[in-house]
Amino acid sequence: MTTFRTATRTAYLPTAPAGIFALLGLIDVALLGVIGSSIAPPLAVSLVVAALGLATLAALIPARHGSQAALVTVVATRVISALLAVGAFIATAPVWIMAVEAFVIVATLAALVLLRRPPRPQAA
Repeated sequence: MTTFRTATRTAYLPTAPAGIFALLGLIDVALLGVIGSSIAPPLAVSLVVAALGLATLAALIPARHGSQAALVTVVATRVISALLAVGAFIATAPVWIMAVEAFVIVATLAALVLLRRPPRPQAA
């Protein structure tokens, strides 16, 4: 009798990228605070960005526990959010909004780089 073993690969979300992703998710949700002001993006954009932040936050714990689907969700929501952040520079938003969005873009890139680094071996 032949048995097939399937290789299951555990997704691993290290602490540093997880912390950065959590901060970015909170920033996305906090940007709901500009709704109704003269500097607010269109309502649909604000709601999509907030939903991306909530999805990031909801997927972080399962991703830290080894869920490949949750890790993909975290990475995808952060990349989409960073791409949407570019709109602040195209629309010539106020300087403080551009600074926040620049931070979102740079922090996303930093977290993705940290995520790609191989884990260091544990000391015995």
